[in-house]
Amino acid sequence: MKIKGISGAIVILLLMAANTLCAQDIVKVKGVQGRWQVSEEITLKQAEERAFMEAKKAALQKAGVMENVWSVFGQITQEDGQEFHEAYSQMSVLAIGGMVNVTNKKVEEVWDVNSRSLYKVVTIDATVRKNDKPDNSYVLEVKGVETLYKEGDVFTCSLKVHGADSYLKFFWFDSTGGSLLYPNAYEADRLLTAGHEYNIPFSNSVDYLMEKQPGKENEKINMMMVATKENIPFTDTVTYQNVLKWVYSIPANQRCAFYEMVLIK
Repeated sequence: MKIKGISGAIVILLLMAANTLCAQDIVKVKGVQGRWQVSEEITLKQAEERAFMEAKKAALQKAGVMENVWSVFGQITQEDGQEFHEAYSQMSVLAIGGMVNVTNKKVEEVWDVNSRSLYKVVTIDATVRKNDKPDNSYVLEVKGVETLYKEGDVFTCSLKVHGADSYLKFFWFDSTGGSLLYPNAYEADRLLTAGHEYNIPFSNSVDYLMEKQPGKENEKINMMMVATKENIPFTDTVTYQNVLKWVYSIPANQRCAFYEMVLIK
């Protein structure tokens, strides 16, 4: 996607869905493990990253959090565009019911004599924030998102936040990485009135143009819109991990989100 008036090309992918809101409970877990096999396709570094995420998911399970976790959670690196492509095909499970804060981490390389394979094994101690007591009154409603776009199409949609005046963050992910689409240099952060319908983009002087990466026949895009009751800045590099970490650092009764996946041909 290209934002007309903003330098650079942007291709977006919408991941959107209404989140439930909850009170929070802290649980400590110790000695949970995750492991991942090293292979011709998976480097030592990638295996360690994936083992680390498996350990985090194990921590969620041990803490009693239902495994409602994005299959892409943590299995994507900025260096490897293929990881994003693989994640798209797996994105059928995920949306974490808690957030893991790692307090101790041990990394080992283990040779499995039975499979004659090398594994990266990560053992962690962690605190897990559990969410409960859902509050379904706070919802981000988004309309007008198509599943298929042609290159050069102008992206538009409408949104309405139910339950509270809110601030919006709009993230996108394509095969090369991610970005914070809104707010931007041409569209300032603003307080959205609950129950009022807004059009995206907010400014008439801005167009969001859908564009594929050069040489690609089509482009899968994930977008994520997050509404929050307080204006909570996102200042980190935009990756799936960092966005999820930011989202789940916010009390669940203070946020809601909408997710979607689209294709540009």
